[in-house]
Amino acid sequence: MSLVRFENITKSFAGSPVLERVAFRIEEGEKVGLIGRNGTGKSTILKLITGDVEPESGVIERMRKSRMAYLAQLPQLDQAKTLLDTIMGVFAPLVSMENRLAELEHEMAERHEAVLGEYSRLQDEFTLRGGYTFRSEAKRVLQGLGFGPADFDRSVCTLSGGQTTRLMLALVLVQESDLLLLDEPENHLDIEAREWLEAYLKECAKAVVMVSHDRQILNTVATRIVEVERGSLDGFTGNYDAYAQHKAVVRGQQQKAFERQQEFIRKEEGWIDRFRYKNTKARQVQGRIKRLEKLDRIDAPPPEAADTRFTFGEVVRSGQLVLRASRLSMRYGDHTLYDDLSFELHRGERVGVVGPNGSGKTTLVQHLAGRLGGGQGEVSLGHKVSLGLYDQRHEGLNPGNDILAEVRTVRPDMLNEQLRTFLGRLLFTGEDVFKPISALSGGELARVAIAKLILGSANCLLLDEPTNHLDIASREALETALAGFPGTLLVVSHDRALIDRLVDRLIVIENGHASFHLGNYADYRWKKTQRAEEAAAEARAAAAARKPKAPRADRTEQNRLRKLGQKRAELEQDIEALEARIQELEAHFAQVDPTDFEQVQDMKREYAALRTDVDELYAEWDALADLNPNG
Repeated sequence: MSLVRFENITKSFAGSPVLERVAFRIEEGEKVGLIGRNGTGKSTILKLITGDVEPESGVIERMRKSRMAYLAQLPQLDQAKTLLDTIMGVFAPLVSMENRLAELEHEMAERHEAVLGEYSRLQDEFTLRGGYTFRSEAKRVLQGLGFGPADFDRSVCTLSGGQTTRLMLALVLVQESDLLLLDEPENHLDIEAREWLEAYLKECAKAVVMVSHDRQILNTVATRIVEVERGSLDGFTGNYDAYAQHKAVVRGQQQKAFERQQEFIRKEEGWIDRFRYKNTKARQVQGRIKRLEKLDRIDAPPPEAADTRFTFGEVVRSGQLVLRASRLSMRYGDHTLYDDLSFELHRGERVGVVGPNGSGKTTLVQHLAGRLGGGQGEVSLGHKVSLGLYDQRHEGLNPGNDILAEVRTVRPDMLNEQLRTFLGRLLFTGEDVFKPISALSGGELARVAIAKLILGSANCLLLDEPTNHLDIASREALETALAGFPGTLLVVSHDRALIDRLVDRLIVIENGHASFHLGNYADYRWKKTQRAEEAAAEARAAAAARKPKAPRADRTEQNRLRKLGQKRAELEQDIEALEARIQELEAHFAQVDPTDFEQVQDMKREYAALRTDVDELYAEWDALADLNPNG
């Protein structure tokens, strides 16, 4: 049975249909990528799955006793708790079971045999639910999402907005569940954390339904893509690239079939009109009319949803040297973001800037644009260079303006009709152009900022996360426009698809240091992996070649130490064997017939004796360790 099944689901908001008679299934263990333009209903589908929103018609079936983990359903965070205490709260049932097992072990040590059955059953459940790994799992997830061990004891109230979002994502990932529902989980994650999340989701046994605009995550994780468009769902087995290719092929085939049929219909209708009134052709005319009436008409492929169209026109040609950065440094107190950084940008170059969150990428862009105080070094521009800055925080937008007034600030010479036509290409149509900047969504703010950038006619663009808040279609449109931009680009981004398509050189900022690499991010990642493998191989070879020097001791002392080592090794083997037998007995306790009193008593006596023997062997091992602490 499917984890979730939609049948003929219809849902509207404010009288506008969002979903119309859709069908949808989620199977155990599958990874579904949910895609579509902003506002098409992706988040609504997640809420329908959980039951937070009810459909107007249709049936939603959920597998009995299946468990879902969804960010929107998490309780509000206790601001006084630490990060580690917060995430450990998810494991409260396991902590309770762990405490009960400790109590039962104490009772068994006092020969209360009646608790053996409960202990065995509880231990099986504890093991099955990850009782021996949940602490390491919690720390692994926190570290994977960018929190270091030093952060574990931080109070929740000290976290930034992005850090709080990452903590909430961690809470979703570690919950016991059969289905993970993730709404843009890549938000506020740097490239390293995104790569960790990809590996985690790909390997986990849970089913996943993920709304995402990150094509790399969709390509790595998704086993099925479902696109939400015009109230319907269109699914395809495979990742995003396979789906995009399949969609293009299907649309092309349908368009060609439609055109062929339309041409056939035009010819038939022309022939009918030509010979309609000729008696000698009457029978043939009627035959062709009937054939057209019975023809199974092919529909034209539905037009694509309104596309954002970014087009950078011709710009003034700059000199060969566009920008020179000399010995740039930026520090905040004792914390260094980058130091003694020097490089040049030349006409037509595409340079990407990558690095962990907080490493200084945005600061560097602001530094280059001359909008940062406190930095050291010099930035000089070449002949006829005009800088254009895209600020991910949109601090250059005036919240008191409406959209039309805001774009007019860069082109006061353009008529209203010209500006409105231009804004229509960016999906601001009709009365939308009079919406105040203060009321816009993140995606709308991004489109206004890009509009100003295009109209500004700069020939060197400094772009700080230009794809944030844009859906996949808008990202691809922006990429295409930037690929054809005739000027020079410097792009900060965690969007690996964009970096791989556009740039030919990287500046990597991390740990207070900047390094330079030829190629795009995929090239850099491959080289980094190769270097790590080579370093590991060299370390193994060096270790194998290195022979430890024997300590200066007489032969008698050496013999004594060797015998102690042999004795400890023998004790370790004996302990391992006894512990294996103890585990066998613990598993057998749950299967034995409790009415067979004699067998139960024999097992309990053996169990108690084994525990005593193990304790004695450990004591002997410790004593030997004290005699030879370096052995």
